[in-house]
Amino acid sequence: MSGTLSPRAGLLGAEEDFASIGRAVAGAPARARSRAWWIAFAGACGLLGVFAAALAWLLLNGVGIWHNNNPVVWALDIVAYDWWIGIACGALLTSAILRLAGAAWRSGIDRIAETTAVLAAAAAALYPIIHLGRPWVFYWTLPYPNTLALWPQFRSPLVWDAIDIVSFLGVCLGLWYVGLLPDFAVLRDRAFEAARAEGRAADEGSGRRRRRTMLRAQIYGILALGWRGAATHWERWVLATRTLSALAIVLVVALQTGASVMLAGTVLPGWHDTLLPVTFLAASLLSGVGVTAALAVLVRRALHLEALITERHLDLMARLMLGLGLVSAYCYGTEIFSSLLHGDAFDRSVLVRRLAGPHAWAFWLIVVFALLPVQLFWRAALRRSGLVVALVGIAAAIGSFGDHFMLLIVTLSHDFLPSSAHSYSTGVWGIATLLGSVGLFLALLLLGLRTLPMVSITETRRFAESHADGRASGERAPTAAETDDAPLWGVSAEFAQAGDLAAAVEALKDRDLGARIETYGPVPMARVARALGHPAGILPLLALGAALAGGLAFMAMCLYASGIDYVFDVGGRPRFSWQSFMVPSVSFGTLCGGLATVLALLFQNRLPRLNHPAFAIPGFARASEDRFFLALEATGPRFDPARIEGALARLPQGRPLMVRRVPL
Repeated sequence: MSGTLSPRAGLLGAEEDFASIGRAVAGAPARARSRAWWIAFAGACGLLGVFAAALAWLLLNGVGIWHNNNPVVWALDIVAYDWWIGIACGALLTSAILRLAGAAWRSGIDRIAETTAVLAAAAAALYPIIHLGRPWVFYWTLPYPNTLALWPQFRSPLVWDAIDIVSFLGVCLGLWYVGLLPDFAVLRDRAFEAARAEGRAADEGSGRRRRRTMLRAQIYGILALGWRGAATHWERWVLATRTLSALAIVLVVALQTGASVMLAGTVLPGWHDTLLPVTFLAASLLSGVGVTAALAVLVRRALHLEALITERHLDLMARLMLGLGLVSAYCYGTEIFSSLLHGDAFDRSVLVRRLAGPHAWAFWLIVVFALLPVQLFWRAALRRSGLVVALVGIAAAIGSFGDHFMLLIVTLSHDFLPSSAHSYSTGVWGIATLLGSVGLFLALLLLGLRTLPMVSITETRRFAESHADGRASGERAPTAAETDDAPLWGVSAEFAQAGDLAAAVEALKDRDLGARIETYGPVPMARVARALGHPAGILPLLALGAALAGGLAFMAMCLYASGIDYVFDVGGRPRFSWQSFMVPSVSFGTLCGGLATVLALLFQNRLPRLNHPAFAIPGFARASEDRFFLALEATGPRFDPARIEGALARLPQGRPLMVRRVPL
């Protein structure tokens, strides 16, 4: 098939084909049902219990249990929020860039990176809510009509956080779910086939197993939304994933640099640095790639997916961590030399406190965990060691936590006046809340290992060769006696290769057969789509228009609220200071673009549709596994199944394995 990547490239086992990839990924959740999984899940639930206790104590006593003080009003809660959102941004940005760049090795890690982003964002989303002190009124931070006639303060970073996290979750979940749609269809078809096999079994207990399998098949069927793998589905799916990836890049850059530009725009020593946005972005990328690499090693070992997540994937992730570690080291070194060479006394005092003050452990945490371990990857043998890659990835995430702690706590605890200095000590309840968020992340991850395909079946198949056995699928074709008197939906032909299907379409597309041609397969079929003349669509333009409209509308609302309807002057700022509203406007615009992309994909593909005549094609379940189907749907009185069958039998190349009549 076109676009095939040889297994010798090291990204796929030499014996893997479409069917074996589907079996390996779809069967992986069953391999997670082990004693080790239950022990890990029990530990994660224990951390969730700690979080519940910390939250209950917070509601009883207020946010002071985190040892916040004046001037350290942003303490361990905001440190943890920035850390989690940094991991989420780094993981999402990695997946989005690899997808847009067309990197072949994304096949093994893109689903893991997107899952990391979703789970880390879910953990981060807790903090802006519980930081309010009264989390049951979290919706006060959102612009909604209320009886008090008040607007949120759109210049407040707390409102920015609320808009940012909602937008991030919307775009990230959209990309994650759209990518899962074809895989859900694979799981649906495999579950239905397993239920049929169990229904034919006569052993005791098969009835209960069949009911459980059917329930699982129905759940996956609902999640798949009627995905059939039509050529038009695939073309729009590719467009949608690339569009969502582009929106994700804009959102991540705006979110990370927006917060850092806000800090750099202050006069506080330690923050007033134009390099801070770059440092923020590099640190978040390093932590996100590190956690993704660690989880890739976990998925590879726990689910026995060594043939799909190969040593080549680990080597490339290690190289990426090495490069990001060097960029981070450059940023930290530049900041230190800048403060020493042309910084004032206040800048140098902040640098001294970072290196040797009461919280100097945060700086050395960065050095020991984030900057030094990645240097191990100069050796090729260590880049291919799963244990080393996982440990260095976790260390990078720990070092990133030290970076956020140093940036916030050390800077806020001492500004210009000695009389304003107030030391900060981490409290047990702050640590308990952090551990609870880690428990949430781990619990959701472990549940995902049991229920979801952690490696993208579709992306992996796109770079695999299909080694077809050349035989038709097992279900018999309807006989003439069954179809003579029954109204026909159409005629189907089954092919072993996408190239054979494309040749058949090219030979039949200009013939007047009284039928509409549609094709179905387990991977995108670019040549088939070109042969059918299906336009690429305007989905990216719809997303761009929705993003611009949403961003401008949000900016207009902020200007109206802050400059006309509810004027609340803060710090002598101008009434119409549009610069203050750029970050939430961009975030909301990307959310609108993401929602428009998902809705346009579903509308253009006529989804959800839980039933379709194509599902009645004998053996159609293999359209999500390793077979390609050509369907000629009856459209008028000129439809003649015998003539179509004859045309299929006389194809100059790409002969079908089986031709079937499909009744309504």
